[in-house]
Amino acid sequence: MKKLLTILFVGITAVTISSCRSTHASTDNQFLTEGNWELETINGKPATDAGFANGVPTANFSVDLKLTGKNGCNSYGGVYNLNTEGGINISKVYATRMFCPGDGEKQFMDALNAVNQAKINKDKLTLLTDVKEVLVFKHITE
Repeated sequence: MKKLLTILFVGITAVTISSCRSTHASTDNQFLTEGNWELETINGKPATDAGFANGVPTANFSVDLKLTGKNGCNSYGGVYNLNTEGGINISKVYATRMFCPGDGEKQFMDALNAVNQAKINKDKLTLLTDVKEVLVFKHITE
C-alpha cells in the first residue's frame, strides 16, 4: 500500500536558472508568473494523463513568491525567490495527502526534490539534476 506523505520535503533547493530571455531576476520572475506551467516530460518520457491519477502535474509561480501546483494526485505548494545571478531558491514545499493509485505522483515529487538547476528557453522550463533533464514544463497562458 502506498504510504501517505506528510511532508514531501523541507529546506532550500538551490536552482540555477539560465535563460535565453534574460538572467535578470525581474525578467525571469515576470515570465515565470505569466500563465501556468504544465509538465511535458518526466525523466525523458512524455507526461500523459494515463501516468497520473488526476492529470499531468502543473506549477504556478505567483508574483508574491509562492509556488503552487498539482502533482498528478495532490496539490503542493511552497515559496520561491529569484536572485540577481539568475538562481531560484525553492523552500517549505508541502503536499496534501489524498491517496491515488499508481506512482506518477511519487516520481514527480522525487524528481522535483532532486532538482538543482533550471533553464528557461522560450516557452519551456527545464528542471535538471546536474546536467540530466528531469522535468520539462511547457508554458500555458490563460
